[in-house]
This record gives sequence, C-alpha cells and structure tokens, in this order.
Amino acid sequence: MCRLKSRLSWSLLLLSLVSLLASALPAFANNTVSITVFEDHKRYVEASESYGLSWKLLELAAQHAKYQLELQPSSWRASMKRVKDGKVDMVFGALKTAEREKWASFSLPLIAEGSAIFTQPNNPVTHFDDIDLENSAIGVSASSLQETLAKELGFKNIYSTVRRPQLYDMLKGNRLDYLFFGTSIINYYCVNYNKAATPKCMKQVSEEFHPSGVHTLALSNNSAAVDKLNQINQALVALRHSKELKAVFKQYANSDSLYKAWLKSVDAWLAERN
Repeated sequence: MCRLKSRLSWSLLLLSLVSLLASALPAFANNTVSITVFEDHKRYVEASESYGLSWKLLELAAQHAKYQLELQPSSWRASMKRVKDGKVDMVFGALKTAEREKWASFSLPLIAEGSAIFTQPNNPVTHFDDIDLENSAIGVSASSLQETLAKELGFKNIYSTVRRPQLYDMLKGNRLDYLFFGTSIINYYCVNYNKAATPKCMKQVSEEFHPSGVHTLALSNNSAAVDKLNQINQALVALRHSKELKAVFKQYANSDSLYKAWLKSVDAWLAERN
C-alpha cells in the first residue's frame, strides 16, 4: 500500500511539473517576437545611420513592451516569404509602399531612408538623365522596392539577386554599371567591402527616390503579430520625449536634427490616427 501511495505521489508530482511547463511555454512564446533582419545585421547597425538608429529605437521600444526580439538574418526575398507564410512575426527594415499596405501592417516611421542609383567614381555619368537605360546594367536586391523602381524608370538590363555583396563585387568588376540601393546602405558597402577605406567609394547619380521612414511590418491577418507590433508602437510613442530615447540619438552626428525630424514624422503618424 505504501509503495502504491508513493507511486501515486510521484505520478501526481510529474503531472504537476508537466502542466506547469506547458502553461509556461505559451507565455514565453507570447513574450518573444521573431523578426527578420538583414544578413550581416551587426555590421549594418554599425555602418548605416538609418538602419542602425531605426534598429536601436525598435529594440528600446520592444524592451519597454516586455518583448524579447528573436533575430533571424535573411535575404529580402526570404524575409517576405517568411512573414507571408506566418513563419516569423515581423520584418525589419521595410519601406512602406501602396502594394505592401494591401497585406501588411506597419510600425510607426523610424528613421528616414531613400533609394538612389550609385556608380563607381570614375564613371563619367553624373546625372540620371545621362544614363543609357537601354544598354546599362543595374543591380538590385531581389523582390525589393528598388527592383520595382528600376523597371518603372525604364532600365532594360536589371540584375537581381538575394546576395547583396555580390552586386558590389559585380560593380567593382565592371559587370554592372550601377547599383540601386537605400542611400545609407551604401555606407555599409564602403565600410566593409572597399579596400581604400573611404566613404566616397561610390558616386550617387540620381535624386533620392521614395524617401520615407524605415518601418517594421507584420502580416495584417496574423492577429498575434499585429498585436505585438501595436504594443511596440505604443511603447515607442510613450518614450518619444524621454531622456532614454534621446540618448539613442545622441550616439549619432546631427542628433538634434535627426531627433526633431523623427519626432515630426511620429506626430504626423499620430495625427493620421486621430
């Protein structure tokens, strides 16, 4: 009888432990945000002002919203597929477009980023109007906004790839004439791939296209992910005048103007919702 009671006690204890672990798992999952970031994420944070500052703002807001960010480095094409398939909650580093607004929910705007066409310094072309759209070859990230814009601008020879560093190598090897990237992402390539170690390793030959804030996006019909995104937005709004948030901007040159521009974009975002 004593052995039976002992077995029953151990069984009840084991069941209690299993039940406790099972109840803890959903809570842990709910406090985690899976989010895709650029491949070589840490270097982008260090080299790119808009990417780095946007990430630090998101990180701070997530921390205050009690979320743990689970980073998944990925190509842009893979990021879009993962979020649409419900395999990740969010994608970081997205620009808002009318097409994406059909299926995605966006964070409030982070730091402004535009796209531009770049070439090597020795290319005689200095303006977009001088580019030979019929014969020039331009490199873009696959499934990116820049790929869409390159088609709209009339380029006939567009090389798209999921491997961003390959495009820089192709430009240096004269297999591409131009690159179409976010303006601050060029800093990443100049810092990490240019042997001359100069920030002027590429020349901008166009105006900025589609200048807007960097965003984080979630699939609109993924209610759990959208709820997490909304809570992070609320935390960032609550922090916008805080010393803690201003200290993030202080890490960058022209911090006052950067902060004022960002605050203005947030105020406009809030006004649209009132």
